[in-house]
Amino acid sequence: MLPLTTMTATRTAPNMWLTSIYSGVITAIAGLAFVLLFKAEMPVLYIPAFLLLGAGPVLGYGFATGRLGSDWKSLIGGILGFLLLILGPILWAILVGALDKTQNVGRLLLGSVIGLILGIVVFLSLGSLMGQDPAWFGFGFIMGWAVWGGTAGATMIAWGNPEG
Repeated sequence: MLPLTTMTATRTAPNMWLTSIYSGVITAIAGLAFVLLFKAEMPVLYIPAFLLLGAGPVLGYGFATGRLGSDWKSLIGGILGFLLLILGPILWAILVGALDKTQNVGRLLLGSVIGLILGIVVFLSLGSLMGQDPAWFGFGFIMGWAVWGGTAGATMIAWGNPEG
C-alpha cells in the first residue's frame, strides 16, 4: 500500500502513441459508419458520416490531452475540412491549423500528407492481398482512413503546443 499512498498527482505530457491510437480508432469508427451507410444507400446519413472523418484526429487529440470539448473551433474546422472530397486532408490541415491556436498549419499539412500517403499504401496493400474480390474495398477504406487519422493525431501531439 505504500506505493499507492506516496504517489503524487503530476501532469504528464500526453503520449504520442496513445493519441495516435485514439485518433485512428475514432476515425475508423466514422469510416465504418460511412461504409455501412453508403452500402445502405442513404446519402442523407453517409455524407455527414464522411464529414466526421475529419473530427477523428481532433477528438483523439482532445482525449489524449484531457481537453475534450474545450476548443470547438478546431473540431468544426476538422469537420468542414472534409467538405471537398479529394482535397479533404489538405483542407483539414489548413482549417484545423487556422482555428486552433496550438497548431501550426505547415506542420499539420505535412503530417496530413504523410498520413494520406500511408493510408493509400495500406489501402492498396490490402487490395493486393485480397485479390479481385470487391468485398475488401470497405475494409480497405476504413483502414486507410484510420491510418490517416492516427498519423494526423500523432502530428497534432508531436508538433503542436498542448499548453497553448
